[in-house]
Amino acid sequence: MKTNKLVLLLMTALIVLIPLHAKSISDETVKVVYQCDFKDPERVNLMLSTINNLTTEYQQNLIDYEIDIVTLGPCLQYMMKDFKSTGFTKMPNLDSTQSRFRSLVSGRDNIRLYACENTMKMKNVKSEQLIDIVKITPSGIGKIIDNQRKGYSYIKIY
Repeated sequence: MKTNKLVLLLMTALIVLIPLHAKSISDETVKVVYQCDFKDPERVNLMLSTINNLTTEYQQNLIDYEIDIVTLGPCLQYMMKDFKSTGFTKMPNLDSTQSRFRSLVSGRDNIRLYACENTMKMKNVKSEQLIDIVKITPSGIGKIIDNQRKGYSYIKIY
């Protein structure tokens, strides 16, 4: 009889505690940093699609999230509106890709775009040549490492 009561007590405790533990996990903000250092439009669009899928899932499940997209190297050109006197030339279909970036961050403060200042210096890109939704970080790789140290998950599309 004592064994039955003990088992019943343990089962009741589990029934009460498991949802509390699950709730505490889901209450944490999911943090993700994407590295975009490639020129290939297919990879950039795949990255944008994965981010859209991720944000849709999190919104449907009421999960808080933060996403940083760090652009460096050849990917920086997706953040540019003016290519004059830089080491880049305007790519075909740039406007539609930039439109996807704009749509992604529009009205959200939890999705941020960063441009690597080191790449900007190497390619002679001035801050006024960037689209208005981009923030500048001194080092793209440094930003990614800092984010990972703060608990961000790292993603790079291959």
